[in-house]
Amino acid sequence: MQKEDFEVFVLTDEDNVDHHFVLLAEIEDSGKKYWVCEEIMVDEKGEITDFGEIYPFQVKEDENGDLFVDSIETEEEFEKVSTAWNELLQKDDELRGMLDVEGHEHDEDIEEHEHEHDQEEDN
Repeated sequence: MQKEDFEVFVLTDEDNVDHHFVLLAEIEDSGKKYWVCEEIMVDEKGEITDFGEIYPFQVKEDENGDLFVDSIETEEEFEKVSTAWNELLQKDDELRGMLDVEGHEHDEDIEEHEHEHDQEEDN
């Protein structure tokens, strides 16, 4: 499977800018669902032109049963999801190869977001 075959969804930020993501993995922990997603850049035709950073999101359900994603609420949760993601990468050769993580530590990406998460909580 290639990243181009993954399901794509769009999130709109507070500045009304669309960000496209592919769902790489779904992780469940303590009755909560999380998605690990990679941001993608798309052209006017909707074709993928580049791949960006990897972000973990908590998946929630509204009163109508519709799913939506939200930022992870606590540092403890974030660390659990990061650990589960890194363990998944260690076990899944196809996923690891697709992300082209050979030759460098992929968990640097998740640590980078952990730092960003800390900064958001401090604000």
